[in-house]
Order: sequence, then structure tokens, then C-alpha cells
Amino acid sequence: MTRIATSAASQAALADLMRAQRNVFDAQQQVATGKIGDNLRGIGHRAETASAAYGAKMRAVAYEEAAKRTSNRLDVTDSALGLLSESATQLRLALTTTDGTYIMDQVREAFDSARNALSTQYSGAYIFGGTRADTNPVTATSLADLMAAPAAGDVFQNASRRTAVKLDDNLTLETGVLASDVGTDLMASFKRIAEYNAGANGPFNGTLTDQQQTFIQGEMQNILAAFDGINAQVAANGALQNRVEGLVKSQQQKADYLSQLIGSIEDVDMAEAATRLQQAQNAVDVSALTFSTLSQVSLLPFLR
Repeated sequence: MTRIATSAASQAALADLMRAQRNVFDAQQQVATGKIGDNLRGIGHRAETASAAYGAKMRAVAYEEAAKRTSNRLDVTDSALGLLSESATQLRLALTTTDGTYIMDQVREAFDSARNALSTQYSGAYIFGGTRADTNPVTATSLADLMAAPAAGDVFQNASRRTAVKLDDNLTLETGVLASDVGTDLMASFKRIAEYNAGANGPFNGTLTDQQQTFIQGEMQNILAAFDGINAQVAANGALQNRVEGLVKSQQQKADYLSQLIGSIEDVDMAEAATRLQQAQNAVDVSALTFSTLSQVSLLPFLR
């Protein structure tokens, strides 16, 4: 009977020792990783909440990155529109002189500047091309090309739709500006000036004639209207920049909140984990001593 009882007690002590060692291992893992468990099973009934939070956080981070890329693109668009506005200003100032030769030199420079602005690229895509971002939206490379076109709008080959980007589950924004929308009026002024210079009342060479001055004064109003149109696009782009910057912050805040939520489910209280580790180690020591003592129990001392 003593042998049977001793064997059963020894087996129970061994089970306690193994259980205590497992508790030590679990506590050591929590202290090392800072997490309650190494997978969703470790957090029990809150696993479904954590899984949903993980998915929502991934979407928030993806939308944040999309908003950042969109913001960068809008920044480039703002710079390009600024250059286009400067081209219109250069053209307007050139027409305030009476030196025809100087006027045409400035007209050519302003045209090249405007064309370069409308041909601006970001990450290999033409920002004024709309959904047709792989092709330069302006086909005219010189005033001669512009003069050869039936109308100023014919030198544009951008798409008719602007690019769209999804920045939240229920929000898709159209972004950017089309070259034809922002550049047609200015190109029309370039075209009219170049055609007049090549026509019967041209060229602009030396001091302007009375007829040439009359034409220039009339064209100034068209250039001012084009300038105002460009600046209206600058303002619209700026408003969109502010909105997208707000979305970047919103998605950042959402991702931070979800990180905190996930942490409240998964993260372990380090002070409690350290206490549990110490208690588990103490339990191992006690269980090991108990098992060792029971393993050495024998009837020999009683038979001597």
C-alpha cells in the first residue's frame, strides 16, 4: 500500500512540476515579447475584436500612404501651375513695350516656359494628362506647331477625365488638373500673336505700328483672362491640398487609435508579468523539491 500511495503521489508531484515549468515558459515569453500570447489564440474571446482591428488598421495605413502620395502630387501640381502663371505674366509684361523684336523674343520664351510647365511629370507620369498619364499632354513644341493647329485646343491630347484616388472606405476624390482646362486660353493668345506676327500686318520688328499697338492692347485683355483662369485652378488645387492633408492626419489618427486598441488586447502588463514569472519560478522550485523528496521514499528505513 505504501508503494502504491508513494507512486501516485510521485506522479502528481511530477505533473505539478511540469505544469509549473510550463507557467515559467509562458511568463518568460510574455516578459520577452511584451505580448499576452504569440497568436490570436493567446487572447481568447477577444481574438475576433483584435482581428477586426488589425484589418481596419491595415486599411487606415494604406489610405494614409495613398493620401501622402496624392498630397505630393498636388504639391508638384501647385508648383507647375505657379510656373504657368509666371509664363502668363511674362507674356503680359512683354506686351507692355513698343519694341516688336523684344516682344517676340519674350513670346517665344514664355511659350517654352508654359509648355514645360504643362509637361511636368511626377514619378514618371504627366500630371496634367488626366487618366492618360503616359503621354505628354501638349503636342506643340514650338510656335510654328501651334500656328499649324486648326485651333489652340487641338494641341492638347490629355484624357477627358482626371485621375481618381480612393482615400477612405467611402471617399474617392478626383485630383489634378487637365492641360486643356488650364492651358487652352493661354495657348490661344500665343497662337493669335504668332499668327499676327506672320500675317499681313507683321512682323513685330522694331517700333510697333499703330495697328500693331491696337492689336496688342486688345490681346492684353485675353492674356489677363487666361491669367485669372490659371490662378483659379491654383486656388482649387490649394483647396484640394488642404483637404488631402486633413485626410492624411485623419488616417494617421485612426491608425494610432487602432494600434492602441490592439495593444490593450494583446499587450501584457509588464509588472504583472514579472510578478507571475517570479511566482512561477518559485512554484517550480517547490514542485521540484517535492518530486525529489517523494522519489526517494522507501520502506528500507522502517525495516532496519
